[in-house]
Amino acid sequence: MVKVLENIKRRILENKFIKDTSWNSFGMFSYYACQWLITIAVVWLSDDLRNAGYLNLAMSVTNFFAAIALYNIRYFQVSDLKMEYSDSDYVAARVLTCVASIVICAVLIFAIEFSPIQRVIILIYMFFRANESFLDVLHGIDQKNGRMDYVGISAFIRGTSMLAAFTVFMWLFNLAIAVTGVAVFNIAVGLIYDLPRTKKLANFVKFTWKRVFSLLKRCFPLMLVLFIITMIGSFTRYSIERVHGTEALGIYASVTVPTLIVQIASFPMMAPLTNLFAASIKQGDKKRFLRILLYSSAVITGIILFFTTASLFIGEWGLKLLYGDILTQYHYLLPGAFIVSGLVSYIWLMNIIFSATRDLKGILAGNIIGAIICLAAAGYFLARYDLIGANYVMIISQGAVVLFLLVRLFWYIKSKPELFEQRTDDLEEPESAS
Repeated sequence: MVKVLENIKRRILENKFIKDTSWNSFGMFSYYACQWLITIAVVWLSDDLRNAGYLNLAMSVTNFFAAIALYNIRYFQVSDLKMEYSDSDYVAARVLTCVASIVICAVLIFAIEFSPIQRVIILIYMFFRANESFLDVLHGIDQKNGRMDYVGISAFIRGTSMLAAFTVFMWLFNLAIAVTGVAVFNIAVGLIYDLPRTKKLANFVKFTWKRVFSLLKRCFPLMLVLFIITMIGSFTRYSIERVHGTEALGIYASVTVPTLIVQIASFPMMAPLTNLFAASIKQGDKKRFLRILLYSSAVITGIILFFTTASLFIGEWGLKLLYGDILTQYHYLLPGAFIVSGLVSYIWLMNIIFSATRDLKGILAGNIIGAIICLAAAGYFLARYDLIGANYVMIISQGAVVLFLLVRLFWYIKSKPELFEQRTDDLEEPESAS
């Protein structure tokens, strides 16, 4: 009888996990799709590609400061099954990093040679990114409490509202007001929907700055990893703007926008994997850990192959469908850009795995290798190969990261047999995996 009840309970939890994960996947897919549509809308609603260049520059530049705001703690937070740090510690740390990111962004954009309109758009967009980062820590709490449906619903509401706001304000006014609308609507959703629900789930206790700074120190390598992941793409695009001009950046950004579909397709599965990897480690199930790794890697590889192959045959037609004839001559950029987008997805998968195994030095070392290659080679490839050189440098640098991390992961697993020693504390697998 007890065994029957346990089986019933397990099935209920598994069904809840599937339902919540489905909501998360739907919501995140919608959110990324809406962000993608914004980058297309800015081309449709502008007389030239200058606005597309301004928006992409803001996205690229704020990626650096968003890395500070996010601090790459989410996967560490969700895999913290022993509650080494409280919900209050994570939230306080995120408030601190968000404020710091805005201040640093404001100071540096005035220290660097940007035009006044570029500075305005970058700073407004940074407030949007800081809000995203704050909501991320709330969603980490939701996820640990088995409410990924909250995360998905929030993402859907924010995505659709920001797309509507951007389209209307861009049509009626200008890019700066449209970006302001995106930021305001996202902050409003966070205050009205996310915050009240997370407060009911969170175990908020009095925090101390000592523990907050301990958390930030512990996760500092993860922040550097996020910064470097961001830097490889952002520095390459920044180099395009400096070497070939804002319009060239607008061309490259607009042409390669469709390649984000690889990340849109693969990212929704990332969040649930965090707890699945952590649960496998905690239960000492090495075979399950490797099986999840193989499955998720195969999914990402399949997505890359499908879209890269499709771009070879219908890439020019797709660009004409999206933009008319204005960008069809640049269809040759698509196959390489799809590979780049896929490598980014794979690096994020490695980020989840290394966060779960707590091999923070390993993930940092791999990304430093990629950063060194990018910094050394970006200028050369862009000068020699024009816009397609951006693809070359990112494929080489990110490919080196993936190769190093795969070798490091299997070495780490082999050299740390105690990693998969089953813990004695109890774990309800389906619930923690949700």
